[in-house]
Amino acid sequence: MALAALMVLAVADVAAAAAREDELKRVINRNTGFAHMTRGMNMYTLIALRSCVTDADLPVLRRLLFDRDYVTQLSAAGVLVDMGAGGRAALVSALPEATEYRARSTIQDALREAGDPARRPLSAYPLDARERKRIRGCGAAAH
Repeated sequence: MALAALMVLAVADVAAAAAREDELKRVINRNTGFAHMTRGMNMYTLIALRSCVTDADLPVLRRLLFDRDYVTQLSAAGVLVDMGAGGRAALVSALPEATEYRARSTIQDALREAGDPARRPLSAYPLDARERKRIRGCGAAAH
């Protein structure tokens, strides 16, 4: 009986994590830009994603470092850099698992950025009111 209850909880946790991952991917997709017919991440993407996450999302962001979509990988890495020691720890712990070149180089670049003393937090990025309104985060809570 107890084992069955634990299994139900484990399945619920996996489902919740997958739903959260999907939600964060939607935020990334709603805030990507296009230049020269190419989809890409920009500061709107990072600010929108950062506005949606807390330390509880560190494991989800860490998983997104290995997503098949490069824009998702870059966005997750950029937000983890902004999340301080917890984000840096997630990046460091993901590095040994990054056997694919693109994921590995994304994580290495993010770690270099995290160590840059001139780096400013995403919240300090200068945006006017019109630009801030363009950012589409997680539901109503993001506005």
